[in-house]
Amino acid sequence: MAISPFDLIILLGALQGFILATLLWVSRKGNRLSNRLLATVIGLLALMSLAIAIPIYNRWVSFALDFLPLINAMPLRPLLYFYTKSLLDPGFRLGRAERIQLYPVILDWGSKFIGWTFLGGLFLGLVPQSDGPAWGHVMNEYDTYTDIPRWLSMTIYLGLTSQLLRQPAPADTVLKAQGKQPNLRWFRQFIRVILFFQVLWLIHLVPYIIPDTRSAWLDQFGWYPIYIPIAIMIYWMGLQGYLHARNSPAEGLSEKVTTTFIPAETVDKAIQSLTAAMQTDKLYLDPELTVEKVGRHVQLPPKTVSFVLNQYVKKSFNAFVNDYRIEAVKQQLTNPANEHLTLTGIALECGFNSQATFQRAFKQATGQSPKQYIEQQAAAS
Repeated sequence: MAISPFDLIILLGALQGFILATLLWVSRKGNRLSNRLLATVIGLLALMSLAIAIPIYNRWVSFALDFLPLINAMPLRPLLYFYTKSLLDPGFRLGRAERIQLYPVILDWGSKFIGWTFLGGLFLGLVPQSDGPAWGHVMNEYDTYTDIPRWLSMTIYLGLTSQLLRQPAPADTVLKAQGKQPNLRWFRQFIRVILFFQVLWLIHLVPYIIPDTRSAWLDQFGWYPIYIPIAIMIYWMGLQGYLHARNSPAEGLSEKVTTTFIPAETVDKAIQSLTAAMQTDKLYLDPELTVEKVGRHVQLPPKTVSFVLNQYVKKSFNAFVNDYRIEAVKQQLTNPANEHLTLTGIALECGFNSQATFQRAFKQATGQSPKQYIEQQAAAS
């Protein structure tokens, strides 16, 4: 079985990608979320490279390439963006808003859905086997034009990532004073390399998506102009990311912020930002609100948010948020337009995630049960 030198380079890139992804995933050094985000990016790139360069030596390999979703390009862009966020803010976590950005992976699976539909129809006797080439043509056309949203997605997220890297780190006041801001020079260089890769991809994409030039272009160059640079990027990004993780104290960074003296002006600014996040931006309406989400919103590490609330506001994070939710419930109870709503329905609209949590928080804050409060208000009116 002969393998061309270019295919061998891509396959070696895939192999080193799987090795580096595994090392990053199991590493206990540095920020675990950062390591696993980068491991996922490298693993997906390695899987794509394997799908492109693996020699087809029997029908089972061909079947796997046709019907298994080995190429998942859409999640790469947001994952790189989240990786950047996690490097800049050790308190960053993946919430629902972040997970939603990964859903476009379904675009990568479109041609496979078509193939699975054909197999299901064939198995049920609804589709003749002679229609196979026509279904295969539809799958190929789908894969071809899906590269357009893939390229656009990468370009948009690269812009967001570049903008994020130009901003100061969330806890810049304290971290600069400590001299512990992360060294991201290698990653900034890598983003510039990916921007150059985007240009190469666009040059390859234009003749590829035009039917009259597609066959001649692929016969001449294949996928080598895209996947050989990817093999190089896998090695560079994986190795640099692994070395960065080993040398980074990121896991303990946000904890050290809480035990360090915070200037009075920083505390005042933090309290103002947290108050505005509740009163103006109404973050408390999010039933899944966490200290990490608030920290990202006000650009402070979660440990700093908790420290300021506990030491200066004299409230826990949950008590601080629930106070705003309870005030919102009280306002809703006095609104005649809400007479058709149940107390639980109003509580859920105001950010509580369950009746039990609402009942407990209300009594802790007011000294009364919600029912007692309503009866008191009715008697007063």
